[in-house]
Formats: sequence, structure tokens, C-alpha cells
Amino acid sequence: MDWVHNDWNNLNVRIGEAMKSLIRERFQSLRLQKHALDFVEDKLGEVMIFGSLTFVHYHMYGGIEGDPLMTAAGMELLILATDILDDLEDGDAPAKPWMNIPMPESLHAATSILTLAQQAMLQGIKDIGLRGEFAERLNNQLLLSANGQMMDIAGEAKDEDGYVEMIRLKSASLFVLACNAGAMCAGREWSPDIEAYAEALGLSAQMKNDVRDLVRWDDKSDFLGRKISLPLLYLMESSTEQDSWIIDYFQGRSGAEAVRDRQDQFREALERTGALLYGTVMGRMHYNRFLDLLDAMPAEDRWKEGLVRMLGDDSRINDRALRSNA
Repeated sequence: MDWVHNDWNNLNVRIGEAMKSLIRERFQSLRLQKHALDFVEDKLGEVMIFGSLTFVHYHMYGGIEGDPLMTAAGMELLILATDILDDLEDGDAPAKPWMNIPMPESLHAATSILTLAQQAMLQGIKDIGLRGEFAERLNNQLLLSANGQMMDIAGEAKDEDGYVEMIRLKSASLFVLACNAGAMCAGREWSPDIEAYAEALGLSAQMKNDVRDLVRWDDKSDFLGRKISLPLLYLMESSTEQDSWIIDYFQGRSGAEAVRDRQDQFREALERTGALLYGTVMGRMHYNRFLDLLDAMPAEDRWKEGLVRMLGDDSRINDRALRSNA
């Protein structure tokens, strides 16, 4: 079947079903199995971008003998485990199912899912030699992400360079893993070229999330949660005396009651200082770098176009294809 033109939502469902199948097969504890299935069911409400990246990269690089659905399911299980641990650390997602069971059980389920994820990804790679290389690469990317996560928890990013380094480690490393996992499932060695464009994509995606989460006024608000992001750093650097309440709150000199009813003022400050525009422009800059690097790769154009269409912006590559055929 030609997945380039298929319904991406259908791929989402197939990856989810593969995740559930793995859980039913490998988790013999019924309580552990139930928790894990509940967590996957919650995740099915999202687009499984990491698993989709893995699946598409298998086909982009000519995969024949591997099991891309197994590898994609493993990738999404890995992301689910890291999401659970992230929420348990931040405490900012009270509605999630893993936040509504005893914490020891959530922690145990998360670490069990992480182990299952690694097993599934290795199982999807049929070449024994590549499987050994991938195991080492997998652990390396997880360690990079763990270092970035600690930087985030400890608030170590104090300026733009520090923040970009933190999200490169914490977030972009997982995009690199997802894309190279698909290529290695296809029988390719780990590619620095794939690593370069996947990292650019990961930086872009995180910066897009920064903009989204800064304008929220709920449990996921970066401002209310006092979480550093690129546009928030820009806001604090560009603030005037009338914005002192923003800095007072963020630096802990005032409490939630001081900002509770000031959403409109906060949004006005974001617009006036150009913080949202700055975050958007920086995210787009990294996305354009991703497109340029991807365009230069020796992979089938139809799959490159399908990848960009999946990400929601196929104008650049399609325009190039039209010019090349003119």
C-alpha cells in the first residue's frame, strides 16, 4: 500500500494498536497491563508524530525486510514513558491517567513501558549487526534527553544559548532517534545527515510549543508554571517598568494571586514586546533549515513530500518539485 497518500490518522490508529498488542503480550501483571493500556488510550487522542517519523523514514530509505510498525510502536512507547515521567516531575497534568493512580504504580509503569519500548524497537530491526549498533545509539539519545531534562528541572538555562542547548538535548535528541530508527529499520547505518535535519525539526517543534504554551492560562502555561522558554526569555529582556509584575511573579517575589486575573495584560505584553513574534520567527528559522537539509538528502521525493505534508507544511518541497519539472 502507498502510505504517502494514505490517511495519516489511519497510521496513528495502527501504531496505537501495535502498542496495545505489545503491552498485552509482554505485561503479564494484569494491573500493570491495565495501567499501560489506559495510558496508551489517552495517547491515542494525540498525533503520534514520533512513531510516524519512524515509519516514514523506513520507507524514505528503501526499507524491505524490517518491521516499521513494530519500531514505530516502540518509539511511541518510549515517548509515552518519557511524557509520564515528565508529568510526574512537573506535576502540571492533573487530568492524565498516570496522575490519578498511586505514584509508585505510575513510576513503575513508566519504567516498564520504557523497557518494553526498547525491546520493541530492537525487535523491529532485522539486521543483527545494525541491531547492536542501534542499541548503543538508543541509549546515547536517551542519555542526552535525560541531561536536558535535568537542565529543565533545575532551571539551568539562563539565556537563549543555554535554552537552545537544553531543548537540543531534551527534545531534539528524540526526533533524531525517531528518524534514524526508521532508517536503521530499513537497513541503513546511523546517519549524521539524518541527525542534522531531525535536530533542526526537533528544535523547531519545541519552539512552536513554546509559543503555544506561553499564551495558555491553565495547568500547562509556561508562565504560570514558571518554566523558561525562548519567548519568555525575550519578554523578560524586553520588558518595561509596567511589566514588573511579570518578572516579580516569575522570579518568585509574588504568588499566584498576583497574576490570577491578569491574562489580558500578559497577552498584551507578549504582543507589545514582540515576544510571540520572536518565538515564531526562531521556530520557523529552524524549520526552514530542516527543509533545506531534507531536500538535499538522497531519498525518494514522494516520501520527502509525504513527510513534509504529514508535518503540515508541504509548500517548500512542492514548490521545488514544480520548478524542477518546469
